[in-house]
Amino acid sequence: MSKTKVIYLVSGSRHTVPPNQKSPGVPRIIETLSANDTIAATYKVVSKYDCSLQFQDYNKGKYLHIKPTLWNRFFESLLSYTPQRFRKYVFGYTLVDRIVYYEGIRRLIKKDKPDIVITFMHFALFKKLCLAYPKAKHVYFFRSTDLKYRLGTDNIEFLVNNSSGFLANTKSPIIELQTLMSNCDFPKETIYNSIKLTDFTDKISSECSKCYRQSLGLTERDFIIGYAGRLSEEKSILELLEAILHLKNSGCIVHLLIAGSIANESTPNTAYYNEIMSFVKLNIRSQVHFLGWLPNQKLYKFYNALDIGVLLSKYSEGNSMFLLEALSMGKPVIATSIGGNLEIIIDEKNGFLIEIKEVTAQLVIKIEKIIKNKVQLKNMSENALNYIKQNHTNYVMVDKFNNFIKKL
Repeated sequence: MSKTKVIYLVSGSRHTVPPNQKSPGVPRIIETLSANDTIAATYKVVSKYDCSLQFQDYNKGKYLHIKPTLWNRFFESLLSYTPQRFRKYVFGYTLVDRIVYYEGIRRLIKKDKPDIVITFMHFALFKKLCLAYPKAKHVYFFRSTDLKYRLGTDNIEFLVNNSSGFLANTKSPIIELQTLMSNCDFPKETIYNSIKLTDFTDKISSECSKCYRQSLGLTERDFIIGYAGRLSEEKSILELLEAILHLKNSGCIVHLLIAGSIANESTPNTAYYNEIMSFVKLNIRSQVHFLGWLPNQKLYKFYNALDIGVLLSKYSEGNSMFLLEALSMGKPVIATSIGGNLEIIIDEKNGFLIEIKEVTAQLVIKIEKIIKNKVQLKNMSENALNYIKQNHTNYVMVDKFNNFIKKL
């Protein structure tokens, strides 16, 4: 009988696993994939410690954390006095807490000697762990698009020479890797983000929609657009607001719910945020409703209240949790024709695809169209829900992940 493989899922993100109320999508995905022990494979997760964990009941043998030990505190204090250029030269990155966290992971992997290490997100950590314990089979989980642009030629060569497999949350990086490196013959798989149906789909409720709308002073007759995410220029927020103003001037009143807070963003664009707020105040104050940051447990109320979602990324988009969550609540999404959006949205079926260069104009056209055609909106809603049930549940992605592990 072959021995059980010990597989470490390592988070390059500094969010803790198991996730807490403030966790984004990645910790939730890691938790889903790790709760998957079999006779052939045992999973452990490495992430950064968060003080909220002291109030959580979790498997401490499965979820390992890099904790703020005396050594780590001393190391962090020492690093804070070193020049950024020194930290960049020695470690390849400059954030002090990231250096301490990644060094802690390196020591843990060298000590525990797992059979397989799957590193999520940051390539610098993947390289560090490959070099720290080369006897393990290393897999990099790339969670974006534009592989060569984000990694560079040297890092792609390192990946090919040192990895036993490659995962991505969209198809395009796998296609790009195969094109760039035709000799790359290790296993590759797309593991999309997934939805826990009990968190969203099972909570679809017309009564919940009615109550949430009423709490905002809105009625069942109002047409509501929704967006959850960063309030950044990359997400075309001003173009969206301009479309709402254009519709208003033509006699079509729509409302916009925005779930997000600049205070929670790691690199907030304050000038752009102020521009957003000024535009709303001067032009469409009564139509835009800022909800602030919403924890995952409350998002279903937000989605219930919507007629349609918008995801208007300009430069890149991987596999958006907002997009999947909206669809799982039966809400079609208007999305820009880039990155992972193209793999999820089927134009005119479960949403609309629009061009980046014409965001405002095409938004106006699509919104006017769907407001006038309630039958199409109903059909798109059903298509959205069925698409998620067939393609993006936790069960579907765990099964794909298991099959990938068997190939290593």
